[in-house]
Amino acid sequence: MPITQLELARRLRNARKACHITQAKAARALGIPRSAVSQMETGQRGVSGLELHQLAQLYQRDVRDFLEDRFEETNPVTAMFRAHPELRGSPAAMQSLRRCGEFHRELVNLHEVLGVHGRLATIPAYSLPTPKSKWNAVQQGRAAAEDERRRLDLGIAPLPDVTDLLGAQGISTALVDMTDEISGLTLIGSGGNVLVAANQFHHILRRRFSFAHEYAHVLLDRERRAILSRTEDRSSLMEVRANAYAAAFLMPAEGVRSYVAALSKGQPSRPRADTFDGEAATRVEGRVVARTQDLELHDVVRMAHHFGVSCAAMLYRLKGLEFLTEDERSRLAEQDGAGHAKALRAFLGLPEPDSSGGQERVRARFLALAFEAYVRGKITRRKLDELGCLVDLEGLSERLEAAGIGEECGDADEEFGGH
Repeated sequence: MPITQLELARRLRNARKACHITQAKAARALGIPRSAVSQMETGQRGVSGLELHQLAQLYQRDVRDFLEDRFEETNPVTAMFRAHPELRGSPAAMQSLRRCGEFHRELVNLHEVLGVHGRLATIPAYSLPTPKSKWNAVQQGRAAAEDERRRLDLGIAPLPDVTDLLGAQGISTALVDMTDEISGLTLIGSGGNVLVAANQFHHILRRRFSFAHEYAHVLLDRERRAILSRTEDRSSLMEVRANAYAAAFLMPAEGVRSYVAALSKGQPSRPRADTFDGEAATRVEGRVVARTQDLELHDVVRMAHHFGVSCAAMLYRLKGLEFLTEDERSRLAEQDGAGHAKALRAFLGLPEPDSSGGQERVRARFLALAFEAYVRGKITRRKLDELGCLVDLEGLSERLEAAGIGEECGDADEEFGGH
C-alpha cells in the first residue's frame, strides 16, 4: 500500500534527526532553501524522486526504506551516532561513520539484487555472561578464540588472510578512511548482512588485528547492531574481551608454545624432575647455560612474521603466556622502536608486509559483486560508476568496456538501478 505524503514527511524528519543532520545541511545537499526542507517534513511540499534519492544517501538509507509499509526508525549507523553522541563534535569521525554506512548500504543492495542473503544466522553466537572484571573478560575472549579455531578446524597454524576467512563466513569487509583513534567498526543489518571495517590509514598488521577484533564483536556482542572500536575505549570490558580474542585467534597459545619449543628456548634455567622408586621420590635438578633460554628480538621478529602480527603484538602475547617478564618485554619493545626489528627482518630475508595487497583484496570482493549486478542488468552504468567511486576507482564502466566486458550490459531502468 502506497504511503501518504504525511507519512513520508514523518519518515524523512525522523531519519534526518537520527543522523543529527540539520535542516540547513539537508537543504545545502539538495540545493534548495531550508524552508523547503521544513515544508517537506511537514507534508506541505512534495518530494521528487531525485530529492528522495539524495536524501537517502545523506541519511545513510536505502530509498526503499522510505517507501515500504514498515519503516525502521534506526539503522546501524544511526544507532552508532546515538551510542557515541560525543562524535558529533568531530566532522572527520562523523564522515568516516557515514562512509562506512554508505558502504554497508550498498553491499546490502547488491546482495539483495543478486539474491545473496545475509548469513548471520549461520555464524555461531557465543552467549557469554557480561564479564565481571578485566581478567574475566580476558578469559572469555581467549576461550572463545580457542572454540572458534576448533570450529573452523584451524589447529595451531597461523591464520590465512583474515578478510578471506571472514568472507568465507559471509562477513563483508572494508577499508575506510577513519580518524586515527578509530581502529575499526562493526555494522549488523536487520537482514543479517554484516560489515566489519578497519582503518585504511593503519599499518596492514594492525588492520589484520582489527579485523580479528571486530570478528570477536560479531561472535560475542551480536545484540549490538553497531560497534565502534576506539583507542579511548580500550579499557572497557567489551573491548578488553575483543582484544584478548584477537590475540588468541591470531596467535594460538599452543602454536606459540610449539614455536618457542622449536627454538629450544623458554625453559626454566633450572629444570627439575622427580624420579619415583615405588616408595618415595627423588628430586633431580639440572642447569642450563645462562641466558640461552632467553627470547631475543630476532626470535620475536621471526615469530611475528610467522603469525602475521606486529612485533608489539607478539611481545604482549609472549608476556601473557609468561615467556617474558614485563621488564623483558619493555627491553625488546625499545629495540623494536629503535628500528632494530626492521633491520633484522631485512637481514633474515623476511619481506615487509604489503599494505597495497590488503586493499586490493578487500576492494576486489566488493567490485566482483558490482560487476555481477551490472552484467546481469540489475544496476545501471551510472550506478556501477557510483560504486566504483566508493572504493576510489573512477570510470569503472569505461574500464570494463575497454576490457571487452559489459558492452551490452547495465540496461536496468534508472529508477531501479539508481538505488
